[in-house]
Amino acid sequence: MLELKPIYNTGTITFIESPEKMALKKIDSSYIRDPKGIIPNGIYKVFKHEKNKQIFLISFLGSLLLANLIWIILMATVYKEKINNFWYAPAVISLSLILWKLTTVLLNTKQLNVSINLYRESLIEGSRLTPPFVTNMYLNLYKSQTRQNWIVLTILFYGIIFTLLFWWLKDVQWWIFDFSGWIRAIAHNPENIGIVLITILVVTLVMHIYFTIYRKKRIIDIQSFFGNEVISQLEIDELVKEKNKQYAKIFILSVLITLVFPFFIWIIYKKFIKK
Repeated sequence: MLELKPIYNTGTITFIESPEKMALKKIDSSYIRDPKGIIPNGIYKVFKHEKNKQIFLISFLGSLLLANLIWIILMATVYKEKINNFWYAPAVISLSLILWKLTTVLLNTKQLNVSINLYRESLIEGSRLTPPFVTNMYLNLYKSQTRQNWIVLTILFYGIIFTLLFWWLKDVQWWIFDFSGWIRAIAHNPENIGIVLITILVVTLVMHIYFTIYRKKRIIDIQSFFGNEVISQLEIDELVKEKNKQYAKIFILSVLITLVFPFFIWIIYKKFIKK
């Protein structure tokens, strides 16, 4: 609402803004803005969300790295006499994977900051072309989703098989193989390990659903602000199709090596060699 007083009149003229205009102002004030005021609000929102994601990943991976180092130190000192050396292997493997992922995220963050600065410069020069980083980010969202689908499928497939085998073998002693003794030597309470394995599988599925929805939202945001300038849907479909073929071959090969071939070898052994 705005009040004005005429010069030659003591009355007051009141201008009242329409509800629609006030709503637009409220929405505009909630936009994520470029600190330098160069990149349009909607487009900067895409960059800002990517930066927030990178900051979260750096914090999360840094916390995992610290926790992993503390756990290794505790195993080597406080719990040295209580823990089997078997547990060092997953700790070292996870530490290596965390370091690799953290390095990748740090490099991507640096690339993002450079891309934002270059896009500001291109806007100042009058260019309105979609920045290459946005195109790469758009493609990476589809690549990441396709890769995640197959990783989660693999984790659930082998995780369920491993959990069922673990639960069955924890009380089995067959021929010279004392599975029960081996399992209880590694894990003093196999039942708790079984519960942990099931929890991991459930959490994996829930996280998969969450990140799938999150990526879908980011894809829609990019499409809303850049339209069809990013890349054609036909190219996206071809990319996803090609990636699915590659991951399917790897998955089928892993099933053949880990399950099918050993099963055939066991059948041959029972029918011919054992006789």
